[in-house]
Amino acid sequence: MAHSTLNIVSFILLFSFIGANSFAQKKPDRNIDMKEIVVKSDKIEKRKFKFKKVGLYDSEEAEEYNIRGYNQLLIFEEALTDEFWMSSEGTDCISGNIKNDEESSYLSLEWNEMKEDCAWVGFGFGWSSWLGKDLLYVADTLAIELMIRSTGEDLSNLPWAFGIEDYAGEQAWLGYNKKFLRAEKISSEWTKVEMPLPYFPFDENDVNLRNVKQLLIQVFATGIIEIKSIRLVPFSRQLKKQASTSSNDLAISIDGNLDDWAATSFDTLEGAHEFAVHYTEDSLFFAFNIKDETPMENAHQKGDLWQGDAIEIAFSTNPSADPKRNYLLFSDKHLGLNCSNENPYLWSWTEDKAVTSADFKFKKTANGYIAEVGIPLASLSASTFKKGDKLGFEIAIDLNKEKIRKEQIRWNSNHEEGFNLSPQKWGELILK
Repeated sequence: MAHSTLNIVSFILLFSFIGANSFAQKKPDRNIDMKEIVVKSDKIEKRKFKFKKVGLYDSEEAEEYNIRGYNQLLIFEEALTDEFWMSSEGTDCISGNIKNDEESSYLSLEWNEMKEDCAWVGFGFGWSSWLGKDLLYVADTLAIELMIRSTGEDLSNLPWAFGIEDYAGEQAWLGYNKKFLRAEKISSEWTKVEMPLPYFPFDENDVNLRNVKQLLIQVFATGIIEIKSIRLVPFSRQLKKQASTSSNDLAISIDGNLDDWAATSFDTLEGAHEFAVHYTEDSLFFAFNIKDETPMENAHQKGDLWQGDAIEIAFSTNPSADPKRNYLLFSDKHLGLNCSNENPYLWSWTEDKAVTSADFKFKKTANGYIAEVGIPLASLSASTFKKGDKLGFEIAIDLNKEKIRKEQIRWNSNHEEGFNLSPQKWGELILK
């Protein structure tokens, strides 16, 4: 539902809105013709293996670092080998070469995907000498770690998509997001980016993780980036935010007063907006405390309510749904509350109609407004929720100024747009 002006500055916002299936507009050939690879390098060589000398009767054995027994961890470092390739649409689209400084060697990449005839621009690594890699039992605990730096101004976004391809040509793609950055910015200092393998939609795209061929990286817009290394590393960070329903037996009255919620913990969005969730066997309840200089202004109708002051709620009613999916299921719900003084209503984008059985009340405060909502589960065609269920969940606050939306603040996906189409961008709601 993002509406941004398409220019160089806003290109990154548009990129983050693209679904994973939009990547790889032209798949690389399954059998790469090495004669067509575009490589400009002062240092291209076959990988050299070093062996440690061990005495005949020495008990010491050479050890190799591994994760769960998997040791094909290094994808790129210092030198370009015949495992590396770049798209061959022309050197005006992308070029790369190995450079050296006092500390190390690194790959310098420059690209311009916006040039005419640059249909698919990217590069790849068939690491471990193009052998098939068995990632089946380690993919849930690994991330692709890149050590990168900028050659100019600091960057917060990187217009890249990352793909894993198997030897049948099936691919799974994941777009870069700021939450994968291990620093505030990509600066002139070496910075870590971690692309978690558990977030790639392998099952959805039938990727055979027992026979992985290569890492693909598709680039968009224009830029210059330097890469020191790419490797697989252990990954255990929680990237999705989690909220919990109240565990108390609350008696909620929908009256615009938060006294009923006194024993409940509120979660916070950027900008000091707060929300809490409660459920019973047959209903969902939400409480919001919104900070807004021009509160409760929304003259828009039906599904256009997002253009004024509004609250959007997206959640799954199926705890078994794949949290990595980038498409909506019938069990997914996307609701919008028009927070207007004159004509408030709750809208279901999923069913394209108003939820007339919902109950809601508002109250203006000194710095915004309070909203309470009660929604019968039957009105959502949802079955009864159970204690312990974990559901996909997202909240978005639409802020109005001069009769149009000036800003949208999202709980889990605040650095990427498109939550209304892609549940993989949602956080999690735990029912207690």
